[in-house]
Amino acid sequence: MSETILELKELRKSFGETHVLQGLNIQIARGEFITLLGSSGCGKTTTLRIIAGLEDPDSGEVLLNGKDITKLEPNHRDVNTIFQSYALFPYMNVEKNIGYGLKLKKMPKDEIKSKVTEMLRMVQLEGYEKRMPDELSGGQRQRVAIARAIVNKPQVLLLDEPLGALDLKLRRQMQQELKTLQKKLGITFIYITHDQEEAINMSDRIVVMRDGVFEQIGTPNDIYYHPRTSYVADFVGNANIIRESGKVYAVRSENVLMEGEPECRIEAKVEEKSFAGGQLRVQFVLPDGQKVIASRYGIDYEIVTGETRKIGWKAENAVEVTDNGI
Repeated sequence: MSETILELKELRKSFGETHVLQGLNIQIARGEFITLLGSSGCGKTTTLRIIAGLEDPDSGEVLLNGKDITKLEPNHRDVNTIFQSYALFPYMNVEKNIGYGLKLKKMPKDEIKSKVTEMLRMVQLEGYEKRMPDELSGGQRQRVAIARAIVNKPQVLLLDEPLGALDLKLRRQMQQELKTLQKKLGITFIYITHDQEEAINMSDRIVVMRDGVFEQIGTPNDIYYHPRTSYVADFVGNANIIRESGKVYAVRSENVLMEGEPECRIEAKVEEKSFAGGQLRVQFVLPDGQKVIASRYGIDYEIVTGETRKIGWKAENAVEVTDNGI
């Protein structure tokens, strides 16, 4: 197993009567890209702020390389943070923004210039040294924020929904760039998002959070194909949750078969059909009232709303999960 660089032990935090974190435990490996995935209010930003030293836990520990840093001030932790707002200094040009932390450390000017040049090359912004933040696009400001955060080579970089302000096309481009940069640097990234696609595309491991607890921790493949609870199955990939004979199963929409297969034994009524972005989505209603969605790419089946069709799924594609009232 890879060396553990960061460990959270029994972290708890409440704001008044609201229990925001309820005993979080995790070990994060050196060089790992790990994503905290969850809806607003699940506790992911509070977790990040505690790691950064911007918030104190009520109890529990944050260990960096085995050392307890729970009580240390943010500037005494080898951890940097990138926020969605980027927080660039508007009165400083790109070069000065990136080199600001090095200047605070009283590093020689020629060394600062050398490191800033290296960072500009790494984030593909050579020639932008004298530009001011308001002269940059959203993607370029994001790159400057990344360069400023990594120029000191922190052991852990915390990213709080850093791509949330970008349009979809640029966000997807930056996802790949961030992942490539992280592997090149070997820095541990702890990333926050509520976007399941972003988490699946970028992460070595995903931590699905819900109501201040870690609902499931695993690789993107584990989380998508082997959810442990109906919440995880529904939140990541919007699986169909089927309740049958006192048990609960998660079946991905792409695994729902429509006619022509031996497994298609359930008569279901076509309630709704839509075709967008090359994907057909058909919503069926089962005899007991449960709804099931089937999806396909590239083919608009001859299916008519209101008709009855036989549907089904292969046994191996029905994952038994713990029901939690979704």
